[in-house]
Amino acid sequence: MSEIIIRIMGETDIVDVTMQADATATSPLLDGYDEADRINLLGHWMDQGRGAALAEDAQHFAAMTIIASAFIAQQPLYKSLGSGANFMLLTLLREKWPVGSKAKFKIQADRVGAAHTYLAVPCGAVKIDDLADQNSRKDAETQQLAATLAFYKANRKRFANSSAVHGLIKQN
Repeated sequence: MSEIIIRIMGETDIVDVTMQADATATSPLLDGYDEADRINLLGHWMDQGRGAALAEDAQHFAAMTIIASAFIAQQPLYKSLGSGANFMLLTLLREKWPVGSKAKFKIQADRVGAAHTYLAVPCGAVKIDDLADQNSRKDAETQQLAATLAFYKANRKRFANSSAVHGLIKQN
């Protein structure tokens, strides 16, 4: 399979990683974490201005790549990559903690040192002719967010009030 870019979009940060087909890849930063913890860890890293700085560190960048690749590989959307799609958007947005369930969610967040838990939403796959062109990536990101807007609107109560998704919904 040719190169596939996953654009990880958190609450405040965006990082592009190259899809890793090796399902056995590991990182010491991920030891002891299950899949849900890894999503919360990646969401935490991509929140409050941490993502870009952490992506400059080789260990953190490798861990981001492992988490995003493993998550995307499990999605039905991944099969569409066989049709030539080479760019995917993955959003990681703050999850709303229902009244009466706060303690359970807090325990999940605390396991990775986060203040929130996060919902991972794969937004689609598209083909970009020139993956190196940042404007093409931005256009694809905008298209995928627009295509996922109906999902965000229908599920708005699942996202924290502080989540950027509410601003996106209001804009559209």
